[in-house]
Amino acid sequence: MATWQAQVKQIAMALAVIGGLWMALSIGVGEAVQVVVDPNDASNPLDPETVAVFGATGPDFIDRIAVAGVFVTILGAAGLGLLTTSTNNPPFLNTVVRFAPVIIGLIAFTAFSDSVFELIQGDRAWDTYSDGANAYILFLASSMVAGLVSLLRR
Repeated sequence: MATWQAQVKQIAMALAVIGGLWMALSIGVGEAVQVVVDPNDASNPLDPETVAVFGATGPDFIDRIAVAGVFVTILGAAGLGLLTTSTNNPPFLNTVVRFAPVIIGLIAFTAFSDSVFELIQGDRAWDTYSDGANAYILFLASSMVAGLVSLLRR
């Protein structure tokens, strides 16, 4: 990978870790886990502020996948380094860890392109959204940039 590509990917991944961590901490780690596991649990409903991070209707299927990506990114090599590729891991886990920026980037491009490009172009009105919503879009946009740069190898 060319030097500029490696630098852009590292910076984008650092921003993705910051955005993902900020989002998880602003809504609460337990709430973030619940978004992935079961956001519609009637016995333990999501906090209204958490629902607002994902829009008026709350988290949908694609949000659940993206928030799972937050955890993979935070726990992966770019974050805390607790989740790495290993011969002891199942092949599926190694693939997810290795290609997380590309996978999340494709999700961001296909499902969140309006918000992501708003951020990339500098048109995002940060004060219009909560910290959690801003951090979520920062995570998605940074992951998309890291994924794109990963695909541009050679």
